Amino acid sequence: MFAILACVFEIQFQIRPEKYVSSCSDTRAALKAIQSVRTTSPLVQQCQRALNDISTRPTVGLYWVPGRVGVRGNEIAD
Repeated sequence: MFAILACVFEIQFQIRPEKYVSSCSDTRAALKAIQSVRTTSPLVQQCQRALNDISTRPTVGLYWVPGRVGVRGNEIAD
């Protein structure tokens, strides 16, 4: 969840011409938590708010990728 939030903050503070931004995570639980309507986790709530804040600029897509299977960005992050 911290990595996703860090990615959102990076997107938020960069002025880029892209209209679509993709972020990949190998943690399904984090992605499902973000999609949840109800949560008691302050970290998940912060991530949801941050995603809502940036969603008006570029369209942000969150995707699950299997861990350690050769996805270049995921390998770099690890």
